[in-house]
This record gives sequence, C-alpha cells and structure tokens, in this order.
Amino acid sequence: MAKNSASTTCFYSLLLISSILFASHFHASEAQAPVVKGLAYNFFGQTCPNLENIVRNHLTKVFKSDNGQAPGLLRIFFHDCFVQGCDGSLLLDGNPGEREQPPNAGMRTEALKTIDDIRALVHKECGRTVSCADITVLAAREAVFLIKL
Repeated sequence: MAKNSASTTCFYSLLLISSILFASHFHASEAQAPVVKGLAYNFFGQTCPNLENIVRNHLTKVFKSDNGQAPGLLRIFFHDCFVQGCDGSLLLDGNPGEREQPPNAGMRTEALKTIDDIRALVHKECGRTVSCADITVLAAREAVFLIKL
C-alpha cells in the first residue's frame, strides 16, 4: 500500500510541475505586446542586423556632448510622422522645403545633422536598405530611452 501511495504522490507531483511549467510558458507568450499587421520587431534582422546598435552607439556619443538633441530628435519624429505618416520629407532639402514651413520653424539643425550622420553610418554598413523615415523613428526611440538613463 505504501508503494502505491508513493507512486500516486509522485504522479501528482509531476502533473502539478508540468502544469505549472505549461501555464508559465503560455503566460509568457501571451504577455508579449501585439504587433500591428505588417510590422515586425526584427524587420531589419536579415538586411541590417546591427541597425539598432549603430543608432544607439552614435546617439550615446552625441548625447555625451549635447543631450539637448534628444528633444530635437523627438520633435523631428513628431513633425515628420504625425501629420501624414512617416515619409522622411522633413529631412529633404528643397526650395521651398518642408523645413522652411512655419510649423517647422526652430527645428534643431544639430538634430537634423545627427539623423544625416546616422543615415550615413547605416548606409555604409548595410547599404540603402533602411529608409530615412525608419532611421528617424529609431533615433527618436533611442533618444527617449537613452536620455532617461
């Protein structure tokens, strides 16, 4: 009888442990933020796997000498992306260009140069696989992340 009781206890213990492991795996996979259709967390994983590091490393260097560029990068992101979607049009030189429009007056030229510098670094390592709009978004995201540290 004692052997049967020990076997039953062992069985239920294994069942309980298995259930806990299964439930924790299910919960962890459910806890990830949903991705909007058409977007991917690792979109440039194949074409430019070092993209995020390039942006983060460059901004880390820039912010050591001028952390005031962080709000400038965020403003560029806002003005470029929240009106008619991210198109990088604010980064284009033109006469008259979008930069010269009244809502964009006072845009930090240093922040625009920083995005141009990041673009040059990215294109040097990865070719022209990453758009200016994507670089603007990544720069704004990294600026917010780095400045809060």
